[in-house]
Amino acid sequence: MQNNYLFIVEGSNDEKSILKSAFEKYGFNVIKCEEKITVESFGDFDKYELKSDMENVVIIEGPKNRIHDFLLTFDTEYESIEKLFHYQAYQFSGIFLIYDVDHNDNDDIDLMFNKFNNETDGMLLLNSPCLEVLADTNANMKQEKRFNHLSEYKKSLNKYHYVNNKQSSIQYIISHFDEIMIYFLELNRNEFQENNIMLHPELVKNKINLDNERVNFKNQDESYVIFRYFTTTLYVAIAYINKLTRSLDNYEEVLSFFKNKLKDK
Repeated sequence: MQNNYLFIVEGSNDEKSILKSAFEKYGFNVIKCEEKITVESFGDFDKYELKSDMENVVIIEGPKNRIHDFLLTFDTEYESIEKLFHYQAYQFSGIFLIYDVDHNDNDDIDLMFNKFNNETDGMLLLNSPCLEVLADTNANMKQEKRFNHLSEYKKSLNKYHYVNNKQSSIQYIISHFDEIMIYFLELNRNEFQENNIMLHPELVKNKINLDNERVNFKNQDESYVIFRYFTTTLYVAIAYINKLTRSLDNYEEVLSFFKNKLKDK
């Protein structure tokens, strides 16, 4: 099978830009799709130019922006969604879904991970609270934060990086990507004492559900989440498609990969 990898992302732009920059640097042919997957299209990837002499990464926005809405679509349009992922399963060597914890309930997160828990059929990789945690240089020192809307968190990070680095959070992530991957890789390995990083997504999911507290009201504007766990497992996908996870004891190899990328700058 040709080594093609599919990344289904939550947002329409930022996730795509970050992943495109990283994978091009790692030597992959990156296809950044402008449209999003819908239940009607069920994975029409033949129109994209997948290069036979390179490993290809396809990045596309998923059917819904939030896990809760994604699952509603899955339940109401199950046959179409099933066709969508079946099509991907035989065309792609690895499939990853990059989604934010956001204001999703624990049950939704568990259900989503139960459906997408392996790299062959699709593995859910969570950002807590959102993708912008990659720009949070104090993630392991965080006290609990209460957000009615994640725009508060994103705004604070953007303000910090404009003041200190004269750039946006997304620009900071792109220019410090390998350093950030090391930061969260080490953070999660130390948290769980687990050297097989392919197990980190489930361990992080369980930790998120244990630590983060959701308070829901009928009026969604009044609902809020208390975030106590700030992390990401995006490094899992990077390691997998660079073929660093064949051994179960793979932490040191993955760590060395990112450290060597830093030296190559």
